[in-house]
Amino acid sequence: MTADASFDLERLLREIRNLEVHTPQGPSGLLARESRFVFNYGDVPDTAAISLTMPVRRQSYASGDLMGIFAMNRPEGYLRFVIEERLARYGAPSDMFLLFLAGTNQIGRLTYSVPGERVPQSEGERLDELLSSPSGRLFERLIDRYALGSGISGVQPKAVVPLAAETASRPAEHTALPLPTVIVKAEGDDFPGLARNEYFCMSVAKEAALEVPDFWLSEDGKLFVMSRFDREPNGTPLGFEDMSVLTGKAKYEGSYEMIAKAVDIYTRSDPAQKRRLFERITLSCLLRDGDAHMKNLGILYIDPTGPRRLAPVFDVVCTDIYPDLDGRMALSLNRSKTFPLPAELHAFARRLDLRQTESEEIMARLHDAYLTVAERFSEDRRFHEGDLLAKIRRAVERPGVKPVSRPKLVR
Repeated sequence: MTADASFDLERLLREIRNLEVHTPQGPSGLLARESRFVFNYGDVPDTAAISLTMPVRRQSYASGDLMGIFAMNRPEGYLRFVIEERLARYGAPSDMFLLFLAGTNQIGRLTYSVPGERVPQSEGERLDELLSSPSGRLFERLIDRYALGSGISGVQPKAVVPLAAETASRPAEHTALPLPTVIVKAEGDDFPGLARNEYFCMSVAKEAALEVPDFWLSEDGKLFVMSRFDREPNGTPLGFEDMSVLTGKAKYEGSYEMIAKAVDIYTRSDPAQKRRLFERITLSCLLRDGDAHMKNLGILYIDPTGPRRLAPVFDVVCTDIYPDLDGRMALSLNRSKTFPLPAELHAFARRLDLRQTESEEIMARLHDAYLTVAERFSEDRRFHEGDLLAKIRRAVERPGVKPVSRPKLVR
């Protein structure tokens, strides 16, 4: 966010109590902070609904906490710390103020505005420079410039970064889709190799023909850059609602069976979406990804009255290489958070109405993709640092006995 003399952070932090909420179909209604949060629709069509869980109606929506669709992108962890530190001299930022700051950079199709006020915009960054610059100093600059306007959740250091118009002349291998903004993630001290880890896991998903956004790894291996999965090729925002919004559960509550039920309900029992869900969960099981929680799966749509589908694969990492984590899945499957044996995955597939031959084909395809990517990256010097590739291979290729979870750490 660039400096702008007309933009008074302190005044806005104190005064914002109402936000106009917009969708690509136009203004939807007004979000107000009174004794509770209250949202009222204007005279709008059903296509302007802000959430699958909040259809257009005359009656107000009211809640003591910020409604799920608005809270979905609330900054967490590192990003929240940076924002609060930046605004400390003005006071603690309210949820309403943070929504306003991230107004047009939220994940999903909602934007927020205050009449007469405009958040200053930056000219953006060049993708080739993001990938080639020394990552440490670069990421500090990106956070300094874009943290306040990043409407994105998750504890990993990250920011939503706009791309400059000159990016249209980026290298040929990056020209598949226009990318008005990208998500830039850095590895923190707690989880060394995290950017390379995510790049490896996303590469497995891509090799296995799962739907993924475009993504890149910086030349030094310290930054993971991903295009927005909630944008059409022409830049039009898509509606996105994570499973926390759709189920009303916190990110580590519930089960994959609960997610399957939500997918069935919200995609209108489309068999293709249940198959895609099985692919996504099986991918996390194969790669020992213990962070496939409620906020890392969701539904996409152009407008809430039209077709809906499972979002592309994102946020996949092999968490089993980090000894401080508990070695379990984020959510339960068959009432257990222990990673399942193949027979248990086949049983889950049957509950999704997939045939045994289908689940066998999916599991074989994912495993072949993993082997292909592991062999490819064995020649990449970035994956030798910290013995990262060897650690991932040890985690994924351990003998096929049902593993015993490490005891959960008491923090």
